[in-house]
Amino acid sequence: MTVEQIAPTLLDEFTPRFDFAFREHLLVQGRPEQTYRRFGELPGAFQRALDRTVPPRPRRCAPGFDEILTKGRWTVLASSPGEEVVLGAAGRFWTPFCDWQQVSAQEFATYSRRRRGTIAISIGHRPYGDELTLMTFEARATTTDTVAYRWADWYWQTVKPTARLVVREVLRRAGS
Repeated sequence: MTVEQIAPTLLDEFTPRFDFAFREHLLVQGRPEQTYRRFGELPGAFQRALDRTVPPRPRRCAPGFDEILTKGRWTVLASSPGEEVVLGAAGRFWTPFCDWQQVSAQEFATYSRRRRGTIAISIGHRPYGDELTLMTFEARATTTDTVAYRWADWYWQTVKPTARLVVREVLRRAGS
């Protein structure tokens, strides 16, 4: 048996180390260039994909993942047209009153404000046979200190089930 070397993704360049993560995949009809185009301009595509009912907040004291996607101060960290786009946001996003900080792609990897964290998301489009594309949404969160980690851990465990539903809807709408 041989092990195939897999090239790092753009997301790996910005979040080689992370505290929390989840990934969702969806197989859709069409070539990667087509699905990439269908997804449209990010993060506006999140608002369009979530314009109908989404899961409620898992708890009143924490924002739903749909709120993070639609209200975060997203910065395009990198993109490979037709293949992958990576967005990043920084601040405190695990409380009802999110404190988003504006960061550039250069500042993202070294962001270190106390009691805060970063979240990076990647939307990848990989060929799967001749006429299909495997769309992948991956989110990675990193915290800046122990206190932030404890709060973010509680938040991540609370929101993860509904976050998966939100992301599946985003992928479903983008793939149709």
